[in-house]
Formats: sequence, C-alpha cells, structure tokens
Amino acid sequence: MSGKRFEFDGSIVERGGQQFVSGRGVYGDGYTRIHRIEPHGFMSNPIQGAKGLLIAPNGNPDEAYVLGGEHPGKRPAGMPGGATAIYDANGNIISLVGNKIRLVAPVFEFVGNLTIEGDLDVTGSIHATGTIIDEAGNTNHHTH
Repeated sequence: MSGKRFEFDGSIVERGGQQFVSGRGVYGDGYTRIHRIEPHGFMSNPIQGAKGLLIAPNGNPDEAYVLGGEHPGKRPAGMPGGATAIYDANGNIISLVGNKIRLVAPVFEFVGNLTIEGDLDVTGSIHATGTIIDEAGNTNHHTH
C-alpha cells in the first residue's frame, strides 16, 4: 500500500452518491476523479488548497482513494481537547466545546419548528412576521 499527501484543486464530481475529486500529489503528479471516502452522515466539498491523504491499497494509482480534505487556513484554531467543530470556507462554525454548542455565523436559518426547553435570553431585537402566541398570559404585562 502506498500513501501520499494530496492537495485538492477544487473540482468535484458527484456520481452515484459518491464524490470524486482532482488534485496534485506532493511532487506535482496530477490525479483526476479520485474517489473521496466520507463518513456516514457527513458531507463536505473540499476547497482548492485543502489537504488530504491519497492512498492506493495495491500500489496502483488507478485504484486510489482520498481521505480527508481539511484546509489549513480555514480550520478553527485554539479549541480545547475534546472539542468538535463543523466549519465552512466562509468562517461559519458550529462547535461543541465543553457544555456549550456555539453557532458562529451572521445569519441563522431554522427550517421547520424550533422547540426550546428552558429560558431564552436575547440580546438584541426580535422580529416576528407571524403571530406571537402567549399561552402563559404574560403579554398583557409587556410595554413598548
């Protein structure tokens, strides 16, 4: 089996539920439409300059696979041990750090219903385009 560093060139082809990528090896050797292995339940599209591992189980580049696809300049840094983050090329991050779930993005869009059990503290304005239903009867104590 052989393995080498792989740099993605940003081209991605989806076919039959699988992803195929292109890029260059450590000595500039080019690879096109190499099957990229991804874990179940997770999907990503590596950007140009992302790094991965190209492996050829039988030493044959025609049977190669790529693992990984992390861009060193986009990866969140300084997180403590045990932390997990999902991030994109634009700086949006969802992270699990200690007992907190952090969402870092300029806009959050929830599709479907959102249920919150516990208190909700809001710093800033709340804009509603639909009806606000107060089942506890506290709205009459609200003033502007």
